[in-house]
Amino acid sequence: MKTVISASRRTDIPAFYLKWFMESIQKGFVEVANPFFPKNIRRVSLLPQDVAWIVFWSRNYGPFLKHTSFFEPYELFFHFTILPASKLEKIPVKITPALAQLQQLANLYDPQRIIWRYDPLVYWREGNSLISNHHIRDFKFLCKEIGEMGVKSCYTSFAFPYAKFLARFKKKFPQDTLYEPTLNEQLSIINEMQAIASIYGIKLFSCCNDRLLRVHGVEKGHCIDGSLLNRLVPHKKVSRAKAPTRKDCGCTKSIDIGDYRRQPCPFGCLYCYANPQWQ
Repeated sequence: MKTVISASRRTDIPAFYLKWFMESIQKGFVEVANPFFPKNIRRVSLLPQDVAWIVFWSRNYGPFLKHTSFFEPYELFFHFTILPASKLEKIPVKITPALAQLQQLANLYDPQRIIWRYDPLVYWREGNSLISNHHIRDFKFLCKEIGEMGVKSCYTSFAFPYAKFLARFKKKFPQDTLYEPTLNEQLSIINEMQAIASIYGIKLFSCCNDRLLRVHGVEKGHCIDGSLLNRLVPHKKVSRAKAPTRKDCGCTKSIDIGDYRRQPCPFGCLYCYANPQWQ
């Protein structure tokens, strides 16, 4: 059974480390450090006879789109994060060029191979005002544009205020306060999003937020889904074994080749668990 390469939850390889990845493919392998025990190194084959799928994660596919022919020996799947920019990102990404890139991906590949990520949703207080990177008008616009491209899966979640995120936020914005919506508030937000998404034929999926499944029409997300990959390309079977990376994760088995420390992500998203610190 062939492997699934995740490139990568730990950093943005398509945007910043594509050359390194391509050089690794030419070598036929990559050495991956355990994120918790960096001295533990694993050699992972990147040979086409060993790898069925490469699952990319990115906010900017511009560099990748210049080298699509290089990856022809592999089946490709794409996670594309597109959501309104906020002060929580070191390098904000504009929606218009992102949509242009998504259209190119949809033209080159089956839209079933593309997941639009509208996550995480973050809320914070600035004085008496409640601010968010989620704006319903922008979400409706994105649903319309992306739905017309044939991309029908949207993954979303609410950011969890874990300790490192709280510390980064407090250091960067000492006058502001992170706010975690109550369960009822979250369900109300997702219900509104689901109603809009359905108008444009988009299915809303909850990523690692199973409490959101209480909203009718919302399904559990499987960011890497061996069953889906096997349906898309039946002659290249991959594992369907569950391999969750955190609570409520629905992912199946894959090998992530990114490195938090050696390949820091310049986007510097304050809420991202792949960001060891605000750089």
